[in-house]
Amino acid sequence: MAGPAIPNVPTRRNVKVLTDAIASLKSGTNVSAMFLTKRYGAFTIDGTAFISASVKTLTVGGRSIEQNLKPHKSLQALQPEPELVLGETDEATAETEPAPVVPLLAESGQTAPEVQHGDLISVRFIDPAYGPFTVTGVSVASTVSDVVLVGGWFVSQAGATAPRVASIEILAANGTHEYPLPPRIVSWGEDTEGATEY
Repeated sequence: MAGPAIPNVPTRRNVKVLTDAIASLKSGTNVSAMFLTKRYGAFTIDGTAFISASVKTLTVGGRSIEQNLKPHKSLQALQPEPELVLGETDEATAETEPAPVVPLLAESGQTAPEVQHGDLISVRFIDPAYGPFTVTGVSVASTVSDVVLVGGWFVSQAGATAPRVASIEILAANGTHEYPLPPRIVSWGEDTEGATEY
């Protein structure tokens, strides 16, 4: 079995620690946030936290971290990651060097690995609204739209790589890792955790 690629979900969610971490965050801070949902299981999002113009809360990779400075119910762990590499230049080189351009996988002509339901994956997304971020977790397939998702983000549809994907790494195939396997999605229904398609 593959070892931990993402931290284990805490046995008990420490709301005070999460609240303190949220209170100390500033918009623009690089963070690693772990979430747990019924639909997508446990997953981490590594990226820049900022206040969303639409929902007025701190978000990372399009997912709310907090609601009224209280931890979002799906947030399990949160830590600032000052050394997190997001594909942007630092302040010292920003004036002299342009930020590197990372092509989206669909535009690069590269072939993405084929992700199956239950694979442990790490996917790098680049989104105009959220910037670059990485989602690591167990992939979930939908029989409704022939899509594969991780953490609510589309990885592929009908075998074609989703538009915001910059890279995909299969860390462990289904059955070779220790993480719980969420069930396949058979209905979008009135899901409050509906997929994020960008």
